[in-house]
Amino acid sequence: MKKDKSIYKGNILDSPIMFDRAYFHLSSFYFFYFASLGAFLPYWPLYLAYKDFSAYEIGIITGTMIGTKIIAPNLWGWIADKTGLRHRVIQFGALSCFFIFMFSPYVENFYAMVTLIFFFSFFWNASLPQFEAVTMNTLGSSYNKYSQIRLWGSLGFILSVLTLSVLTSNLGIKIIPYCILLFLFLTWISTIFVKKTKDILKKDATSLLSTVLKPAVLGILLSCFLMQLSHGPFYAFFAIYLTENSYSTNAIGIIWSLGVIAEILIFMKISSWIPKYGLKNLFVISFLFAVFRWLLISLFPQNLAIVILATLFHAITYGMYHAVSISLIHEYFTGILQGRGQALYSSVSFGLGGSLGSFYSGYLWEQVGGSTVFLYAGLFAFLGFIVSFILVKSRNKSYIKS
Repeated sequence: MKKDKSIYKGNILDSPIMFDRAYFHLSSFYFFYFASLGAFLPYWPLYLAYKDFSAYEIGIITGTMIGTKIIAPNLWGWIADKTGLRHRVIQFGALSCFFIFMFSPYVENFYAMVTLIFFFSFFWNASLPQFEAVTMNTLGSSYNKYSQIRLWGSLGFILSVLTLSVLTSNLGIKIIPYCILLFLFLTWISTIFVKKTKDILKKDATSLLSTVLKPAVLGILLSCFLMQLSHGPFYAFFAIYLTENSYSTNAIGIIWSLGVIAEILIFMKISSWIPKYGLKNLFVISFLFAVFRWLLISLFPQNLAIVILATLFHAITYGMYHAVSISLIHEYFTGILQGRGQALYSSVSFGLGGSLGSFYSGYLWEQVGGSTVFLYAGLFAFLGFIVSFILVKSRNKSYIKS
């Protein structure tokens, strides 16, 4: 076996990689990018409610933000793959987000907010899929170690959530747009240090369409779509759902944080689980956990212990699921297809699945109530389990181990 020349070697707790410049640059982007997301997911719906938007309008606004992922990542992926300027796409997208979101504190009208969020998220979706390709190329043959860089994004998320739970309790929810702006600015600063990487070309690289039409790839994409469809109520309304069940803002922030702590622990272990248990097995298991997670939240919303348990399942339904999904996409979309492969994954799952999830949850929330909406989420996760069990296969059977 050839010597691994990736930037990562060994365990994250005792390796000199902690001081490696490339590792620092990759990790810092994830840290600030997901710190921005940590301000969005729990608090943006609460901010919109504070601005007197209805549940239906919040669902539309959230769905618009997620829905741009259907088209935008593919456009940016095509530009990055064709020009070879993947690092410039990342930088331009991050800077554009900062400038567009500067107008958010002054927007009061529903249609104006939808328009602002549309343009903001169009550029927001330029950065992450392309940065995933940069990270995988930098890691080289040790791409199963992706999670140990990505965990810094979870750390950024949790610090953001905890900090804002304190700030909003003391200063009010009105500060959220300004906090998001700060994180967006720091995200752009981190992209300045992103260097141009050379895509790993493989002789067996095929066309995008022929790759997508492989049954295993169709199974991966459909499963990912269903997983994010099931997460729609969680991302758009979980904070509101907890508020309706008498949880305080501080409690909501802590509950979100517990899920991300569990996610971080999974990210620290998943690189060793992938060679041991295989991508398909881990992928399928994540859907079973999602089924039980949404059922618990639906049936026992006022039981704090059960809500915390269901929240800890986030480690599996997002942490493990996402790390495995990124690896599966990386296996099938090789060479010059890497950027578009990651973009397609983002579009189909977080874009199409996430936006439809927000739309249906927003539409049904005021009609049938939050508990019933989370039952629908459990149904979609179960369908994803069936599809993944039947269709998904891992292309590579061996990995470089620590």
